[in-house]
Amino acid sequence: MSELASYVEQSDALLGVLTVQETIRFAARLSLDASTPAEVIRTRVVQTITDMGLTEVVNNRIGNPIQRGISGGQKRRVTIGSSLVTQPKILLLDEPTSGLDSRTSYEVISAIKHIAQERGMIVIASIHQPNWDTISLFDKLLLLAQGRTVFFGPTHKLATFLDESLGHPVPLHANPTDHALDLINTDFLPDTESRATHINEYAERWQSWASLNGLSQLCDKHETDEMSGDSHALISRAHESTGAGFRNGLYSTGILMERNAINYSRNLLAYGVRAAMYVGMGVMLATIWVNLAQTSAKVNDRLSVHFFSVAFLGFMSVAGIPAFLEERQVFMRERMNGLYGPGAYVLANSIVSLPYLFVCSLLFSLLAYWSIGLHPGAGHFFRFLGVLFLAVYTAEAQCTVVAAALPIFVAALAVASFLNGFWMSVGGYFIRAVNLPRFWYYWAHFIDFQTYAFDLLTYNDFHGLVLACATLEDGSCFCDYPSSLIAQGQCALAGDDVLQNLQISGISFGLYTSILLIIALVYRVLLYVVLVFKKR
Repeated sequence: MSELASYVEQSDALLGVLTVQETIRFAARLSLDASTPAEVIRTRVVQTITDMGLTEVVNNRIGNPIQRGISGGQKRRVTIGSSLVTQPKILLLDEPTSGLDSRTSYEVISAIKHIAQERGMIVIASIHQPNWDTISLFDKLLLLAQGRTVFFGPTHKLATFLDESLGHPVPLHANPTDHALDLINTDFLPDTESRATHINEYAERWQSWASLNGLSQLCDKHETDEMSGDSHALISRAHESTGAGFRNGLYSTGILMERNAINYSRNLLAYGVRAAMYVGMGVMLATIWVNLAQTSAKVNDRLSVHFFSVAFLGFMSVAGIPAFLEERQVFMRERMNGLYGPGAYVLANSIVSLPYLFVCSLLFSLLAYWSIGLHPGAGHFFRFLGVLFLAVYTAEAQCTVVAAALPIFVAALAVASFLNGFWMSVGGYFIRAVNLPRFWYYWAHFIDFQTYAFDLLTYNDFHGLVLACATLEDGSCFCDYPSSLIAQGQCALAGDDVLQNLQISGISFGLYTSILLIIALVYRVLLYVVLVFKKR
């Protein structure tokens, strides 16, 4: 069905930082294959914008909570235009005139009817309290009350039915649809039984009147035969489109990557706020842990830097949940309309987020690493940056899984925050890993991405480092950790002694990095699985 129909929901699921033209153009490109000439796409987009009366705001952004955009009625028309531009054979509209004034409602429905007739499109719409000019544009009208059909037929027949069958002629200057709704409304009847009796009476009168006037069936045999023939053609076309779906998968992914890049670069809620937060945390660490001396007394301070870097930068990934939820709404609408699948979306999201998260990690590292005085050398700095970036990317992937499964901001924020706090508790910093209760040690500790990131940053900093120890008044040497260098005549502590004490001296940097990468990929696979099964 998604290959034939396009469904426009009552709510407007749009990316707020895109312009009207960009929104409709991306919808058109996603509905077509790579071989479609650019001129065809441009013509289709321009025509749709014109038909929807959006020419004056074509370059205006849709708008979001922190950036003003077009009006609510114009958003409604953009949503409808995004479906019309794909040229479906069946267009389903849920209250397409919500938020529009009566004149604009008429113009929108008139444009939809013109496009439908021009392209041979079936349009089915639910609509509330339209004026008579608007409702007259519909070929057939269906009135429902508690699931029962009270009228179904040509729109102009409604007034005749109300007069002849129900005995309630339409008052002068009144709207027949408003009059009909007043008659079948049961909200103010005293009890359930009286409501059922009222509706049953009207439904039976409709059936009798429809039989007498030849309206008892949806359509006559001639129309049925024509629709049957069209159905075979439509189904054949859908099968052809499905066969081409895999071939167009990479093409769709490329378009989504382009759209995501525009969205992320403009949307402050996506990465702008986080970049500012990471800069702020970088400045904070640089000024609080400034110029840490390379002494054994500062070992725990250095460990705190690595824990803070991993835990709190990862924790700040929750700031991206609002932007992801907006993006997810658009994905759900476009996915249900058959424009692309979860695979293309996850791949595009996973790739395009890489440079933005890398820049965030780089800003923090440049501010904090040298100011704090961690292990000198470009190689150590770039390893620090690489591990931190992998940790932040994994935390981001975790948040997207949570938000995809729980698409409510407060709920997603609460669960993601809890998970980050949980990983902090079992990572091996607050309580040493060997002292963790066995239940938590044997599973939670080893699937915790913060475990591997913290160990890698600690190993990168302490391996090969020599820290000075204190000389006491009696001339003896005191180190805060057991030192192998004292026996060699040095009043110093080897960084490898600290690693030995923490039981991470024998780790493989490459292995731990690979595990961290695997955890990030597992989260991305989980995102795909959630989106496959989470249809709403």
